[in-house]
Amino acid sequence: MPSFRLIFAPLFAAACLLATPLSLCAQTSGNGSTTTTTNTNAGPLGIFRMTFSKTGDSINYRPYQGGYYVTPLEGGTGSLILTLVTGSTKQYFTYQSFGDSFVALNGSSKKMVFSATASNDVSTTVFYAIGETDTDINTEFRNGSVDLKVASKMTGYAVSADSEKDLPFSGSGNSVGVAGVSILTCKFDESLTHTANDAGDNVGAAITAIIAQLTKSGYTDGLANSTTGGTGTTGGTGTTGTGTTGN
Repeated sequence: MPSFRLIFAPLFAAACLLATPLSLCAQTSGNGSTTTTTNTNAGPLGIFRMTFSKTGDSINYRPYQGGYYVTPLEGGTGSLILTLVTGSTKQYFTYQSFGDSFVALNGSSKKMVFSATASNDVSTTVFYAIGETDTDINTEFRNGSVDLKVASKMTGYAVSADSEKDLPFSGSGNSVGVAGVSILTCKFDESLTHTANDAGDNVGAAITAIIAQLTKSGYTDGLANSTTGGTGTTGGTGTTGTGTTGN
């Protein structure tokens, strides 16, 4: 059975590996303790639904099916929830303070951009999406309101490569190394966005609200038992978060 993993948290002394399949892991500091950072950026917020569709040549690669990206609409660092359904098991994976958004300008052209990179010595993952700011949004607060233009859809790619050279080689009959690319689509969710802004949520509070909805739909926290990479999302083991798929 093939093994799948990636990397996360380049800002930490000990890089941690993404668990099966393409899951992110808990962030660890240099002494091995778990560190959690919550994004407290306040609104106006934008919430995007994410989908992944594998494309091109790949090996030992399987992406998430979907997710959510919550970001300040004026630009800045957001937070990410990725979702995975394997058989009857539904899981979500939360990554606070991961991924930046901004608006790029060239004359009259304005485009919204989402980008995120995770890497260490053996693995790199890049998320990138871009779209025209073609949608007007008005958000009211207790002390006023704001009008902004956002992208109704951003499209791009999620690219991953991992040599797995740091893992022991157990014979030619096993799978070693991961490489693949997915088309990434981020669609603006106006309903979730207005709900979060009407409640005065910051990024962290909006993420919590989405998790509550996912939990009601039968999803469980895929990182609940993870410390330095978890035990894999479908039964793998090991402190690096490497796991094997269930098929």
